[in-house]
Amino acid sequence: MNPIIAAFDPHSAARAPVEFGIAAARVTQAPLVVAAVVKGGQSTAAAGEAGADGEGALERLRLDLERRDVAADIRVFDDGSPAQGLERAMRELDPELVVVGATRRSAAGSMLVGTTAERILHSSRCPVAVVPQGYEAPAEGVRLIGVAFAPTPEGQDALHAAAALARSRHVGLRAITVLDPRHAGQQSTGLLARQHHDTDPAEDQHVRERLGAEAAFRSAVAETASDLDVDLDVLAQDPADGLVAAAAHVDMLVMGSRAYGPKRAVLLGSVSRQVMERAACPVLIIPRGASEATATLLTDAESSGSV
Repeated sequence: MNPIIAAFDPHSAARAPVEFGIAAARVTQAPLVVAAVVKGGQSTAAAGEAGADGEGALERLRLDLERRDVAADIRVFDDGSPAQGLERAMRELDPELVVVGATRRSAAGSMLVGTTAERILHSSRCPVAVVPQGYEAPAEGVRLIGVAFAPTPEGQDALHAAAALARSRHVGLRAITVLDPRHAGQQSTGLLARQHHDTDPAEDQHVRERLGAEAAFRSAVAETASDLDVDLDVLAQDPADGLVAAAAHVDMLVMGSRAYGPKRAVLLGSVSRQVMERAACPVLIIPRGASEATATLLTDAESSGSV
């Protein structure tokens, strides 16, 4: 079975990607590999030194996982940067999911794992989960999955993946689409106004675009998730702000990457970086060309009996 790779940065000792990786491995029953990248010949101990007790971060992680009876293969990759090390791990292990952190550069300027997320997305052939700093798995597990929809192949892939995960876990699904901010507050004009030519043709066009976009959204959800109880959320605001706000009310957000579509639709690719840096919940991104690994991930989730 293809593994799940969870990135671990020995310098910061941030555990968020590992914690999400543990939860994902329990859901899919896939083996978990914790990939720690050290730079340029540093020893494992030197790379992991942190805290007054002098113990290395990797050793503390290993002991904690053993104490919790978590089966994980901790591997150290000596490379020039976290991105290069994780890309090598991906080539060697062919994972079905990669988990990285959303942490940015530290005050001292050291390169943390989160700064590699965008590069990993560009090179990944499997879904990538970007986990916010300090993430802890919900005590009751994931109960509500959100999905960012756009009328594009990537948007359809994200909707399909989110629906499959919600179906396999018996949890709620919230479908979210973000329209052009110009649509905010618009509604159809009345017949009397049209007769007196009191309407702006451009406004009429915007109304038609909004109605068309909403109809396409509802149709896609009905076709993909007719057996699920789905909350529909239609927003008309800045794309990144809208999705970040929506992410505060779900346990996980699923979205496509580089989804370029009609003008009326959000260009998800242009906002994915902001969303994965600012979202309060983990963001599962389905990169273009990751259909095979995504199918494997969903199949494992569906066949697993754990919640």
